[in-house]
Amino acid sequence: MRKISTRISDHWLVLTHLRGSKWRLQVWGDTPLEAEVIAEDEAAAKECAVAATVERLNIEPAEEAVRHHSDWNAVVTSRWDSRLQ
Repeated sequence: MRKISTRISDHWLVLTHLRGSKWRLQVWGDTPLEAEVIAEDEAAAKECAVAATVERLNIEPAEEAVRHHSDWNAVVTSRWDSRLQ
């Protein structure tokens, strides 16, 4: 399962590829949201996720944070225990 994330303004977008053309979008921040994205490929899923977030949270599309949303990173899914000596 591939997970990627980016940040827009004060919100983190986490996109999880479920299967085929289905993706789960989670928006973390003051107003947590979750939605299903249907997209042809990863690039389209990213574009749709950003557009839906901007629209739902009423973020101005001209904001610098929205224009530079192309920096998506892999989400770390491993756990570690800092109590180990």
